[in-house]
Amino acid sequence: GPNSNELRPRNSRWAESEDRGSISSSRTTHCKGNGGRSDGPSYKERRAKIERDAIIGAEREEKDGNNDNENDDDITTWVGPLIDDKCTYYQDRDKVYPFYTKERGADLLRQLMEANAVLLRLNQERIEEEAVVAASTDGRNSSVSADVIVRIGHGLYADKPTLRTKGVTWSTEEYSHAGFQRMYLRMKSIQRFTEIWALLERSASIGVFDEIFKRGTGTVRIAAIGGGPGYELLATKLFFEERAPDVELELISMDVCAAWKPYTELLGFRFIQYDINDEGSSPLQVAGLSPGDLHFCIVSCVMIYVTNHQTLDMFHKLIHEDGVSAILLSERGEKTRACKMMEDRGGSVIRLIDQTYGTDERQAVLCSDEFMSAYLTA
Repeated sequence: GPNSNELRPRNSRWAESEDRGSISSSRTTHCKGNGGRSDGPSYKERRAKIERDAIIGAEREEKDGNNDNENDDDITTWVGPLIDDKCTYYQDRDKVYPFYTKERGADLLRQLMEANAVLLRLNQERIEEEAVVAASTDGRNSSVSADVIVRIGHGLYADKPTLRTKGVTWSTEEYSHAGFQRMYLRMKSIQRFTEIWALLERSASIGVFDEIFKRGTGTVRIAAIGGGPGYELLATKLFFEERAPDVELELISMDVCAAWKPYTELLGFRFIQYDINDEGSSPLQVAGLSPGDLHFCIVSCVMIYVTNHQTLDMFHKLIHEDGVSAILLSERGEKTRACKMMEDRGGSVIRLIDQTYGTDERQAVLCSDEFMSAYLTA
């Protein structure tokens, strides 16, 4: 068929990542309800322990000469070699859940790894700069070395103190931490890239991009809302380069965390700081665009935090008044309340994953009835 399924999981259920029981997001940091809050240690206490353990671990390594930092593995080892047209790759930190792809998928993952190496070099520069600043501030008494910064980032990523105390996976402050960013760039790159590639393939299979493919030229403008460092856009870029190489793409990452900007720009994409919870703004406004200028939105692992009337009203306006053809959703939970909320508002929703085994709304297209009837085959 027309869809190569290069990076689509072979089973009907995606393997879970290390975020079992919690949906991770590089996005907005607001959440209603108590989520993962507990009656245990406070955030301040948990954060202090992470920082204390990082200092102790770095001092022990310096003293003993033993590298106990479990996160120094080469990230490229998450993607295995191509053997007999089969490549095994992993998306979880402990490499427990294997995924498989063929030659084309392996090539896409290679391009991801090459791009990610550039981002990780930038991140390492930032970590070292922060260590220099700490040393210049505290002098010889400074305990904040580059190794400590990396270890703190690992602690924030693995222990999730904000999730445990405030019901949100990570805060904007944590996303801005250079050590945490190192962990995110390493662990979330394959997840976000492959999920969005599958989303684009599935969307294309029902005709979402048929008009673009048929026209073959012109400009297509796509925004990743909550786009973080830009992995969703990297997948989008490679997808359209393959399917419509003469189309000019303008790709925008919109995220509440401004610290992702240099990474996004290093990949060649535009970055705009945007808080989806800000009722006074919309993607078009913050990007300086007019109705009809923005063609598609990609929303990845965001709705767990922002499925509310304000967000769905904004989505409805985007596709019914502002000229956005479709909003492509990718979430980690099999039930995405935003789908029904959009239908309740009179919008159309196409659930992209086979519903034979029960409700599965992890990937969906939100659009107007007019767009659906004119272009889609679902």
